Amino acid sequence: MSTINYNFAKSTLMHKNIPVADIELTKRSGSIVAVTKTHNLKHAPLTTTNDQGIDHLKLDDWLAGRSIPASRHNVTRLMSDLGVTAPAALALQSYGLSLSDQYWIKPINQNLMWEDINFFQNDFSDDIGRILLGEKDSRDPDINVKSPDNSSDGVLRKRWTIQNEKRILIKGADTKHQLQQVPFNEVIASQIMAKLNIKHIPYTQIFMNNNPYSLCEIFTTIDTEYITAWSVLKAFKRNANLSEYEQILRNCENLGARNIRHKIEEMLVLDYIIANTDRHLGNFGFIRNANTLEYEGFAPIFDSGASLWCDGSPIGGIATSKPFKKWHSNQIKLVTDLSWYNPIPESELTEIITNTLSKNTYIKDVRIGISEERIAQIALAVNRRSKHITDLKRQLSPP
Repeated sequence: MSTINYNFAKSTLMHKNIPVADIELTKRSGSIVAVTKTHNLKHAPLTTTNDQGIDHLKLDDWLAGRSIPASRHNVTRLMSDLGVTAPAALALQSYGLSLSDQYWIKPINQNLMWEDINFFQNDFSDDIGRILLGEKDSRDPDINVKSPDNSSDGVLRKRWTIQNEKRILIKGADTKHQLQQVPFNEVIASQIMAKLNIKHIPYTQIFMNNNPYSLCEIFTTIDTEYITAWSVLKAFKRNANLSEYEQILRNCENLGARNIRHKIEEMLVLDYIIANTDRHLGNFGFIRNANTLEYEGFAPIFDSGASLWCDGSPIGGIATSKPFKKWHSNQIKLVTDLSWYNPIPESELTEIITNTLSKNTYIKDVRIGISEERIAQIALAVNRRSKHITDLKRQLSPP
């Protein structure tokens, strides 16, 4: 197995080629036990500082948060075969590099430059991703661990690949859901956003080994990075008089991010229409320039697959929501302006849903698919929710 043999016990947290802080880590778990010197506080990860500087416990939480969850399929076996005990140590096999930002861990006294190893400009192996998807054995002696999959968060099966020089994320369905509808939902959500002129990441859908997957391109670049809404929420001391929603908006103003309320309201409208149950504070956020640290705006919307009643809940029934209210019926009331909203005709919405979900025909070599009745019920429920947004627009902006 091709592993990284550098000693990470004494390392430097880097932001591209800017040293941020010297740190000490444990070998097997990759935990950060000390920050021994701060070089550039301004470039420290957003949630890792306190009044005294960079907090090693917060920095350790940050590193753990950008690692593979221990609950991900096959990750426990992979860590065992690599001789590590925690996902953070697995991330170190690729210097902690990610395709979400430009942070990495540099072993002290090693002559490495960000341009030589980052995954935006350099090729990487798909071995780790294939192991996590069950396509490759982690005991293979020829495995190359150089991969951004060592630092991909989220519980769904996924892996990065390079196609025509583009970084592509392949993401599977939740195996707990028999119909494996999530990859198809991603396609439906992206087509609905295209109709509504909402900035988003386009998705396509493929089958591999008769299982459905969604594909999308990377939305960060060598000069930009993704900052989660959770990080923005934690960037400043919480005002007890503000809701989480208002606190995020206030923090965005403090960070220089503009026109955020409108963008979040667009997202809330989408999530209402498709009954998204998992828009948490980690799967929406902001784009920051990694060089200047200036915020360039709201990130394009992605990760909308946990929707359209794919969890088996009654179609058209009351749907739970995140991140600001428990129920969509309450969360949609946060929307204050719908002047931008032009409803999608019922026939077009029905066509988007029917054409996409009808492609779900195979699951693990068994022809099951989604019944025509279920597809029709979903289309009817989505059109009802779309009509409610139209009614709400009349209430907010009466003629």
